Amino acid sequence: MKAFLMTKNITLFFFLSTLLLSSFHLHAIQPSTAKISTAITFALCVSGSYILKSKIPTEVHPAIFGSMSCLVTTLMYYILYQATPVGRIKRANNLLKEITHYTLATTHFDDDIIFFDKIQDLYLTFNLPIISAHNDLVDLVPIVHYAIDLINKASADSDEDEFLQKKCDISLSHAITLFHNISNAIKRIRNHKDYLSQLNIHRENIIQEQQTIAQQQMAYAQQQAANAQQDHVILKWLKFLLNIKK
Repeated sequence: MKAFLMTKNITLFFFLSTLLLSSFHLHAIQPSTAKISTAITFALCVSGSYILKSKIPTEVHPAIFGSMSCLVTTLMYYILYQATPVGRIKRANNLLKEITHYTLATTHFDDDIIFFDKIQDLYLTFNLPIISAHNDLVDLVPIVHYAIDLINKASADSDEDEFLQKKCDISLSHAITLFHNISNAIKRIRNHKDYLSQLNIHRENIIQEQQTIAQQQMAYAQQQAANAQQDHVILKWLKFLLNIKK
């Protein structure tokens, strides 16, 4: 039992340490700094594990300490790597790659007819295709902004690395192109003659859905109350019958 409690405390210690590392705000660092810091973290984890093991009166399997040390060290390297210019540009490129799955974000349409025909094709199964396209595009805006912010931070910390600077320039150009396509698409949709009418229908649908959910919750609560009342009546009858039998 003592071994279990000690193991639980050790697990809690490593878990809290991991949360502390993951919530700590990191400034830009170099890859070499991330590697050195990770090595130091691993050494500290090993030393801490050895000290804890010597203090524990009961036997604890070394694999527990080893697995916890590896977990904290791996998480430390992951967090530190994310703060490096290379890690930031990689995160930005992954975000931009997700956005490229949206045709309206990757394609610039010179003609409104072709643009809205494309919306009809892409959102053929949707009742409100214009609003559906608009909502998807709006959701992409903060993602693009975040990607651009990561690229700018990576670029600012990679002045001496020409290769990485070129990658930042290419990624920034791609992100700006995507943002312009998204922005123009949103403006076109909002200027469409059917936008307001579909928007009103969309808002009415949301209100109806909310009312339906509220009614369902109310009906469920009433059913639960009725079941509780029924159970109470049955219990009273059982007590009455039992008293008669006695």
